Amino acid sequence: MVVNHRALHAGERIELRRRRLGLSRRVVAQLAGRSEEWLRQIERGHRRLDSIEMVYRLAEVLRFDDPVELIGWPSSSISRAREIGEMGLQLTALNRAIMDHPSTQAFATTTVDSPPPLATVREALEECWRSWLGSSHRYTEIATRLPEVLAAARSIRAAAQATSDEQLEEAGRVLAEAYHLARFVLARVGNHQLAWLVADRPIGILTQPAQPTLVAVSSWHVASALLALGYPAESRDYALAAARRLATAEQVQAEGPVYGALQLLAAEGASSANDLEQSERLATEAAGIAERLDAENRVRTVWFGVPEVAITGMDIALRLGRVDDAIKLAADVHLPDDASVDLLARYYLTTAYAYGRKGEDFAAILALQGAERASPEDLRYDWMAHRTLQRLARHDHHLTRRDLTKLLAVAGLA
Repeated sequence: MVVNHRALHAGERIELRRRRLGLSRRVVAQLAGRSEEWLRQIERGHRRLDSIEMVYRLAEVLRFDDPVELIGWPSSSISRAREIGEMGLQLTALNRAIMDHPSTQAFATTTVDSPPPLATVREALEECWRSWLGSSHRYTEIATRLPEVLAAARSIRAAAQATSDEQLEEAGRVLAEAYHLARFVLARVGNHQLAWLVADRPIGILTQPAQPTLVAVSSWHVASALLALGYPAESRDYALAAARRLATAEQVQAEGPVYGALQLLAAEGASSANDLEQSERLATEAAGIAERLDAENRVRTVWFGVPEVAITGMDIALRLGRVDDAIKLAADVHLPDDASVDLLARYYLTTAYAYGRKGEDFAAILALQGAERASPEDLRYDWMAHRTLQRLARHDHHLTRRDLTKLLAVAGLA
């Protein structure tokens, strides 16, 4: 018996993605600016996509990270990994550190007889977090430093596990936080498959009774990765389950930042799963938690705070095609004086993306320049920055051409 492994045509990919997201044909057609009958013919293969612009529009509506994924070219994570490598960001060491294990050392170039002290690894991880949150060269610094931290932390934990060492719990904590940082980086560059893998790694090394908050943080990262992979309902359910477990844990701050982050992420998943009533309720609850949260209680390992709630609201509006609402939210975001580079970059890039979708090129350029001031590397390596710049380049507005040319050069797209 011969099995025909025929590749899906674009219409079948559209229908599969639409159903996975829980969107009706009518909703997708309206967001794309076409009729329901037109979309039905596309999905059935009776009509071809008639323009590059429509490919990009459908890719945005259906949340493909890369429009070429919609038409059947190589997967976005593979192509993005290749792109960022060509732009000078070498993530091979980080990728291999995530995939490897002390028992195999499949990618080890040298054998280390004994890992460094745990305190040394912990301080190296702290330096990585400081770079990610505060350096304008955060991607290259993380790509250089984090692989060694991951490998060392994993070796220490493996050794402690083998001997029932008292360092086992703390070694697990350091390793989990290193994994969390790695997921942030991989998600920003668009490698969502590997981001999911690294998000899932801490779940198996932590124990709920002893480390409830860290388990909840790890669950937040898994749910974030699921959302990026196109599983919004599963992301919502995963986040809500983690929030329920955290709420019943002893010695955990009620409605703290991690609980709020889980509620906010669940709101984002609910919106993409087309449950707008639940999304609004969860987002409102998360906003209230953020308003009551003291600055000293914020944590770096999840995405949560008053501005983060507003930016997530922008993301939700953009997912639903409500570009005007996203722009209104952007105008009301207050960035604190001590805002991290990560927060600044996320805000400006999301704002630029919204203005780009609206066709307001000048405002999009201004927002991208804000991101450049915070971190030029985010223009170069962040997938959202590239999507916005490519859109503006297609418009090629004569009033923004000079500034756009400079930004494209910074991003490595000139």
